Amino acid sequence: MSAPPESVRYHAADRVATITLDRPEAKNALGPAEWQALARAVASAASDEAVRVVVITGASDTFSAGGDVKTMPERLAQPPAERRARLLADAQVIRALRELPKPVIASIDGACVGAGLSLALACDLRIASTRAKLGAVFHRIGLTGDFGLLHLLPRTVGPARALELVMTADLIDAARAEAIGLVHRVVDPAQLAAETAALSARLAEGPPVAMALSKQGLQRAFDQDLAATLEWEAAAQAIASRSDDAREGLAALAEKRKPRFTGR
Repeated sequence: MSAPPESVRYHAADRVATITLDRPEAKNALGPAEWQALARAVASAASDEAVRVVVITGASDTFSAGGDVKTMPERLAQPPAERRARLLADAQVIRALRELPKPVIASIDGACVGAGLSLALACDLRIASTRAKLGAVFHRIGLTGDFGLLHLLPRTVGPARALELVMTADLIDAARAEAIGLVHRVVDPAQLAAETAALSARLAEGPPVAMALSKQGLQRAFDQDLAATLEWEAAAQAIASRSDDAREGLAALAEKRKPRFTGR
């Protein structure tokens, strides 16, 4: 699969699909064409059984500067119903990432703001370089959060921190982002690619069935009570228990060797 080369690149190898935002002249800004290209790339990763992990990153030392401000005046001039429909259609890629039964890693360098932060929040894990700058900066241009930010941000950093980040529209550095749980780890820029590759390889060796169930279960747990979660866990564990991976995991443990999970 090949997305438009001027906006998004897709590459799959060694069980990892890498989706790269590639508009360096616009700091990897996201317009309708980019969201649609992202959706195609995510669909390709979802349908490829050889892909176990997805990485989303940006070219030229930037993750994404958010919405494409050069074309935004045209979009803001759309009738409300048209604007709403277009936003909702483009935002389905956020839902696709959350529902993707494979781990998704955001590899963040430089700016990760506005809708770019929304995209990063849709990923399961976030690694940032020390020069990363993150922010929910929508209020700077008189807009509110979109592309899932108002749902995902409070679930990531808590409602109080989310309210602060949205209302102030402040940029925070990588160290602060790590301290409040917005990113999972911070590394030197020169090590970002290697750290991302190492984490991707590690996750790719994990049990795909169990990982898909765990991802779904952790997301559901935010919106249901303990009793419902206990019921869901029991059902999910019954499914995992019937997998070849469960038998392989137990055999590897007994034989004191590394398991070789197949996803079956």
